[in-house]
Amino acid sequence: MTIPKSVFAGIRVLDVGHIVAGPIAASMMADFGADVLKIERPGVGDPLRAQYQKDGVGMHFTVEGRNKKSITLDLKKPEGREIFLKLAAQSDVVMENFRPGVMERLGLGWEELKAVNPRLIFCRLSGYGQYGPYAHKRAYGRIGEAFGGFTFITGETDGPPLHSQMSLGDTVAGMLACQGIMMALYWRDAQGGGVGQVIDMGLYEGLYRLIEQQVIVPDQTGKPIERQGNQHRWMPYVCAYETKDGRYFSVSAATMKSALDVLRAMGLENDDRFNDLTRCRENFAAYRATATAWMASHTLEEVEAAFDKYEAPGTPVMSGADLMVHPHLLARDMVITMPDPDLGPVRMQGIVPKLSETPGHVDHVGQRIGESNDSVYAGVLGMSAEQIAKLRADGVI
Repeated sequence: MTIPKSVFAGIRVLDVGHIVAGPIAASMMADFGADVLKIERPGVGDPLRAQYQKDGVGMHFTVEGRNKKSITLDLKKPEGREIFLKLAAQSDVVMENFRPGVMERLGLGWEELKAVNPRLIFCRLSGYGQYGPYAHKRAYGRIGEAFGGFTFITGETDGPPLHSQMSLGDTVAGMLACQGIMMALYWRDAQGGGVGQVIDMGLYEGLYRLIEQQVIVPDQTGKPIERQGNQHRWMPYVCAYETKDGRYFSVSAATMKSALDVLRAMGLENDDRFNDLTRCRENFAAYRATATAWMASHTLEEVEAAFDKYEAPGTPVMSGADLMVHPHLLARDMVITMPDPDLGPVRMQGIVPKLSETPGHVDHVGQRIGESNDSVYAGVLGMSAEQIAKLRADGVI
């Protein structure tokens, strides 16, 4: 198999983060060819290894750790700190997601890092960012969702706020952190004269930024955006419905043209209560009841066929089991199978996004703890087998 060209060929990332937020940013870079060194505590590893286990293997880490080289290093030991600085001197990015001040207490803050490598990009992901009244507070993904405004607007109108069942606060912040790294690398190499910089990202800030209407609307109307369940707060034609066979179908018509196609699919295009946006809003309860009844009288297959006939925007609500076998996802290589030394063949998501010239590649799943110790410490830092063996015996790696 020919390995495709890599966007980040020659870029080395030290992933000293844990769980999700920081590591997912490094994972995206690993997908596109960065040499990512996943630094884990000796004998313990990333806490993510303990989640969703099968036969003692953390399945979440198997995906998140793919393409990364697992090395162990105790940053609290003087020898560990010295080794980390040597690695940083030969790297482009350090990604961490500890509480503010932890890296400084380890003697690995920005002043120490830029002293050994002025070109370094130091990406820092924490609950509330590196400064501000809440900077000292502990936070994880769901706290980011709640503080960033996402949880308040999610849920049924008469129900409590709801969190996502994925680590949305972590992943969205991690994706924007990855974008920040790419910006900083471009600036360093194309405009900044080779100078690195610090990226400061709070877990709440990703969702806070992406929910674009949540500040300007209360600013101008005096009323916050409220929960609307599956119904869109502005477009009555957007909702998810239960079908006759107990499945769910999601409709999302964002324009009047597409809304008319939705009405045609349900045989409602001539109902003057619904075929105009203003009138449909005025008759919202009637529209919702009519659409709900139509969906409930048809199977999911029948609903999808009707929507396809009129090119109306809608889709079955997909489960993980659905996603693994759907022909569209398979056609786009969105489900790939990789060998795992402990689990055998495992399926996972393919590469996103799709780049025509540098499409990325999955070389291996998440490694066992410290699997790349020998190759990295010998190959990158030039250590002898005896030196590596002593570090292992001393508990440094």
